[in-house]
Amino acid sequence: MLDSNAKVKPLDKKDMLGAIEKLPEHLSDGLRRGRMAGLPKFVPKDIVVCGMGGSAIGGHLLKEWLATESEVPCIVCSSYSLPASVSKHSLVMVASYSGNTEESLSMFEEARKRRAKIISISSGGRLAKMSESVDVPCAKIPSGMVPRATLGYMFGAMLGILERSQVVSVDKQLEESAKMMNRTASYCRQSVPTPDNPAKMLAHELFSCVPVIIGHDISRPVAKRWANQLNENAKVLAHSSELPEMDHNEIVGWMKDARSKNFAPVFLEHDTLNRAMKKRIAATKDMLGRVTHVYSVSALGLSSMAKMFSLIMIGDYMSVYLAFLRHEDPSSTEPIDELKGMLSKK
Repeated sequence: MLDSNAKVKPLDKKDMLGAIEKLPEHLSDGLRRGRMAGLPKFVPKDIVVCGMGGSAIGGHLLKEWLATESEVPCIVCSSYSLPASVSKHSLVMVASYSGNTEESLSMFEEARKRRAKIISISSGGRLAKMSESVDVPCAKIPSGMVPRATLGYMFGAMLGILERSQVVSVDKQLEESAKMMNRTASYCRQSVPTPDNPAKMLAHELFSCVPVIIGHDISRPVAKRWANQLNENAKVLAHSSELPEMDHNEIVGWMKDARSKNFAPVFLEHDTLNRAMKKRIAATKDMLGRVTHVYSVSALGLSSMAKMFSLIMIGDYMSVYLAFLRHEDPSSTEPIDELKGMLSKK
């Protein structure tokens, strides 16, 4: 089925495959928009990314990437309120693609009360209007997309903002990331036959299992992205986990619960590891292999950013292919829309 354009195209109602292929382009354009947003030069004490769902995942990636690149700490807030540490010395980036996410709007107002340096990232909505009304700069990104397909714009804008704040320099890593994403697309795009396409092959393997995506260090937030994409695109239960933490609790459930055979651990691997972590991953895979089938996907590239985005791209492709195998439109999210409708009622 996955090799038939006639079968796939009617399901891909908002061209999610096209959005995945454009991820390098979105990342570059997002960087430009972040640089041009008009944030005054400001060296922050700390960085806070506020957002929910698809608008927050860029923050999770940024937090992990910054830990390898900068001494300025970064946290992600997905709530209605900010931690007590946020002050006038903080840079608060409020991300909401629609501009109408109630949690993000609440954090925007609280950041203003704390006199933090604020910049918003949005396609419009109330957040863009509120920003304009109180002279808060806004990195505007294109409207009309599925929020989770805007990762390149969101993350790129955050990078541009941080360059403006003299926290990081990103050009070399961004260039390598684009090369690794284009290489990944060359063997994962829909025109590549299933036997030669690792994303299609993995989608077939995970069709009848509950995926558990396992990351470590820089692949931790990527594991979260994979699980979220499987939830929303493929409409399946999927979870993320991380090493070494899972070896201190979750490993017991894997080894002692007879239902483990229904779950599929997928390790997102990269070579940015110390000797102890390499040994731990090998031992964990060996143990899980006794109770279920274990899968591994390896990152491409030398830089942390390139590794992260090469893994993101193959995961995005795989989640859309699994949606097609399930005869689902990867862009639809009716349960989220239903829940928002319930919450909007007085």
